[in-house]
Amino acid sequence: MISPEDIAHLPEQPGVYLMSNAEGRILYIGKAVNIRSRVQSHFASSNTFKSFYPQVATVDFLVTDNEVDALLLENSLVKEKQPPYNVRLKDDKRFPYLKLSLDEKFPQLYLTRTLPKKSEVTKKRDKTNPRYFGPYVHVHEARKTLQTLQEIFPLRSCRIPSKDLKLDRPCLEFEMHQCLAPCVASECGEEEYRELALKVEKFLEGDHKEVREDLEAKMAAAAENLAFEKAAIYRDAIEALGSLKQRQAIDLLQEDSEDYLAASQLGDITCVAVIRRRGGAIRGSQHYFLEVETETSVKEVLSAFIEQHYSVAPEIPRRILCTELPYSHEVLSKWLTSQTSKRIDVKQPHRGPRLKMLDMAQQNAEFHAAEQYRKTHGNKRRLHPAVLRLGVDLKLNPMPVRIEGFDISHHRGEEPVASMVVFENGLVKKSDYRKFKIKSARGGDDFRSMEEVIGRRFLHTEESFGRLPDLVLIDGGPVQLEFALLAKNRIAENLEEPYRSQVENIPMVSLAKREEEIFLPEQSEPVVFDDRHEGRRLLQQVRDESHRFAIGFHRKRKGGKRQTSQLESIPGVGPARMEKLLIRFRSMEGVAQASPEEIAETPGITADLAEAISKHCREMLQSSGATEGA
Repeated sequence: MISPEDIAHLPEQPGVYLMSNAEGRILYIGKAVNIRSRVQSHFASSNTFKSFYPQVATVDFLVTDNEVDALLLENSLVKEKQPPYNVRLKDDKRFPYLKLSLDEKFPQLYLTRTLPKKSEVTKKRDKTNPRYFGPYVHVHEARKTLQTLQEIFPLRSCRIPSKDLKLDRPCLEFEMHQCLAPCVASECGEEEYRELALKVEKFLEGDHKEVREDLEAKMAAAAENLAFEKAAIYRDAIEALGSLKQRQAIDLLQEDSEDYLAASQLGDITCVAVIRRRGGAIRGSQHYFLEVETETSVKEVLSAFIEQHYSVAPEIPRRILCTELPYSHEVLSKWLTSQTSKRIDVKQPHRGPRLKMLDMAQQNAEFHAAEQYRKTHGNKRRLHPAVLRLGVDLKLNPMPVRIEGFDISHHRGEEPVASMVVFENGLVKKSDYRKFKIKSARGGDDFRSMEEVIGRRFLHTEESFGRLPDLVLIDGGPVQLEFALLAKNRIAENLEEPYRSQVENIPMVSLAKREEEIFLPEQSEPVVFDDRHEGRRLLQQVRDESHRFAIGFHRKRKGGKRQTSQLESIPGVGPARMEKLLIRFRSMEGVAQASPEEIAETPGITADLAEAISKHCREMLQSSGATEGA
């Protein structure tokens, strides 16, 4: 049976999960808003499928954008895989579609649950083939869509066959502006009517701009003519267009078969995810891990994968759609075409439902790559999304699981200190925080101070100091980064292998606060991420935490020094007597609150000196309180 540890590493996203036994046979397919929680609920149950759960050896999954897409994908996969433990109705209820009967002389748009036969689906599509759009999860949604489209596009709704559509005068729908009246040749010809039908097809494929502009123009004209009721109809139609833009891409009924390819590179792990669509529905997905050099681009990865995978694949789809256009894609297309009797295209879509399918493939590739990275590098927890995004976009290897942030703090050069904070897998690790007193650098010289601190940090090779970081973040700009790099490399030169190579290869970046620019070594131009970029937000958290920790340490040091300097200013109180007073009374406030007799009990303090100390401390305390009140 699958272990709780394996379940804990499933994604917390909507999608479909497939439970299989040790032989690889799919036993159960389900949908979920949260895949991990849903699978956990299966194995937490004590009264459902008792004989089924012990057989589960693996749980595969497909991440989707939302629960509706997951529902449609589940329906498609259950019909395809026929898992034994899924509930399947004998009547095999199907989702509703909208059918545009372009095979008629005067096409219609209507609701149907009867899909074409497989032989019809594999035909090459042209302007005389009927089109199916959907599916729709609820029939009332499909009916509302159909009603709205009939208001926008005046196609005929009568059931008269096209060959018999010859009348002397149009019906009432023509008078109500809901039909072009193709039944009367003088009102509407075949060419004009088919042009409208093709506009409906174009709209249902997702091209709404032209239709929306036409409706907006008609609404404005109606309003100018004071026909407000008609303008309201156009307004409602425009609102309906907005709701129709959310097209579902899980089960689009189109004739050609397609594969959707996406690659994800996380450090030394490269994963390619493939989603297969056959006969208008998703038939499954696979993911593959490749051995490539870390500098290899996604275009090279996809090109090599296509060449190797489809040379032995049992079938080759009509289209291979990729997140990035592979190198030599034209040569690949010609080669694949030569392997079959049909033309094969290798393309990169830029809009529409195919782009949505590629987004789904990308999500799955990234998740499988992250899970493989976790297993390979011995991480117990799944990598934080911000760590993944930062590693991918900055091309870091390994992933920045452990980030150390450094900052300098002082006031006009007085009591300069430095901080080191640690984030592991996107979370603070306060047990590894460290404080530094600046020793060699002059007060106020932030560059030399940073150089000193970085050098001192990498001199610590003991395990108690914490393992080496995967990324070092410097608060500041390119100059601070340059001094930090010099210090790290200078220390590394005097270290022995393998510690020397490990220190040399630790990446460093700096984050400038004004524009939140990320500076990288040997790059003149900074990297700027969007405000919503998870990796940038993580760096900001590390920077702000290092700043807070450094300021706190500086204030504590400065406050302690102020107290000791005030005690030392009393005649007769030297370092030895000051130390005894602070040990006994803990602070200057404690000395001020003590009576002269109590102070005199301190070894080495006479009664007269105790009286002077008490008076001086109380005056200083009152002066400090008056200043704070002002």
